[in-house]
Amino acid sequence: MRFSCPSCNLHLQAEPELAGKAVKCPGCGTKIQIPEDLGASESLHPQASSDVPPPDGATSPAGSVPAPDASHDYEPSAAEEMADEFYEQLPELNIKHVERVDNSNVNIWLAAAIGAAFAFAVILGMMLIPADSTGALGYLRELFLERGWPQYATTFLTGWTIGILLLKSFNLRKQRRAMMVEALPRDIGDEISIHNLPDFYEHVVNFPKPLRRTFIISRIRKALEFFYVRQNNPEVAQLLTSQSEIDANQVAGSYSIAKVFLWAIPIMGFIGTVLGIGAAVGQFGDVLKAAGEMDALQAALTTVLGSLGVAFDTTLLALVFSIILAIPVAFLQRSEEDHINEVDEYCIDNLLKRLNDGGAGSNITGDSALVKALGDAVAASAKEMIGKIQEVQKKMDSSLDNQNKYFKEVASAVDTQLSAIGQRAEAYETKLDEEFFGTLEKIRTGSVEAIEKNVKPLSEGIHNLNDVLRELNGKQVKVQKRGWFSR
Repeated sequence: MRFSCPSCNLHLQAEPELAGKAVKCPGCGTKIQIPEDLGASESLHPQASSDVPPPDGATSPAGSVPAPDASHDYEPSAAEEMADEFYEQLPELNIKHVERVDNSNVNIWLAAAIGAAFAFAVILGMMLIPADSTGALGYLRELFLERGWPQYATTFLTGWTIGILLLKSFNLRKQRRAMMVEALPRDIGDEISIHNLPDFYEHVVNFPKPLRRTFIISRIRKALEFFYVRQNNPEVAQLLTSQSEIDANQVAGSYSIAKVFLWAIPIMGFIGTVLGIGAAVGQFGDVLKAAGEMDALQAALTTVLGSLGVAFDTTLLALVFSIILAIPVAFLQRSEEDHINEVDEYCIDNLLKRLNDGGAGSNITGDSALVKALGDAVAASAKEMIGKIQEVQKKMDSSLDNQNKYFKEVASAVDTQLSAIGQRAEAYETKLDEEFFGTLEKIRTGSVEAIEKNVKPLSEGIHNLNDVLRELNGKQVKVQKRGWFSR
């Protein structure tokens, strides 16, 4: 259901089951009643946009195709010229600087002031109870006023925690009321494209300041800025997922102070218990001294029991306050986490479904000139690529021919060297054979001559001896000695 605030004319929306109920306007705070005769909101029917989509690969409408190096005589293709014309026709988005705000944390010092006022009111209320009161009222007065300073500290911390919960509850109500705002009105367009995005953006950033400090408005604003820069639906969805995690962590961290107080309140009770028991032990000596006198013993025991009462009552008050505070803290944190989930669903249903990044679903077929330009650009790119491939192939063929020629020259040189080595080996073998056999012949010739030279005198002697023997022919030879003693 969609309607407008009669005071500030802010576009609002609500679920059909809220018809007839009174709510406060999230913009001006005026109490208004949701009309009962409004029907359910119309379902979203995506329509073809006549806007020219950005070319593939374009990511920033504010940018332009980088200029090529002038030294290469570069001529832009038809696709690049079409991209330049497209970017020149895009509307400019005046992105406004929005201060970073914490959508979940509250003013801790304002909560402390609320806690001080709460503690003052509780102590003042206890003081108004008569001192001689009995029963429950008398016990409450003693519990808060007669159990020492830990009770005042416990009461103040409890009030401080209550102040945090009150401020966060008011903030959560404001966050939920912001969900009623029609942040992306269909009066501007059923689809959100790069051409009507500035109108949606101006509508969002011109909300009242308290309304801009909400999860839903802050997330839509960031998504529109990111979509203007990237023009890519999946990337916008990733941004929303990341922002959802950031918001969830922010909500969880905003309860850290309250959880510290929930831890500190029982500690204050234990401190009071230690102080009370210590005082009772210190006073037990008086009980022993007064053991003989009934009146003195009774007075000493009363003092000891009073100290023990301080010990147990401080712990009791601290535990009661801790239980009382733990339940609303858990419920309020769960409510804020549920609100983050509601914001996620709203962004999916009302933002992502309506984004048109000019992708596969764009109707570019209706513009014949655009289709022809795209076809020419693709054909020119394909022709240029084929020419480059052919040039590379020619260079490869030439390189292979040069390599084959080089290999043939190397093979011829190797054959020549091998032939020369064979001839040299053959000549060396022939020379070696000649020298070897020549040496053997010399050795043989020299030996024969030496033998003949040595045998010739012996042969002559033998011939002479044969001649002498023939001359004797049986004659006797007488050998006569000569000298003084010869006969």
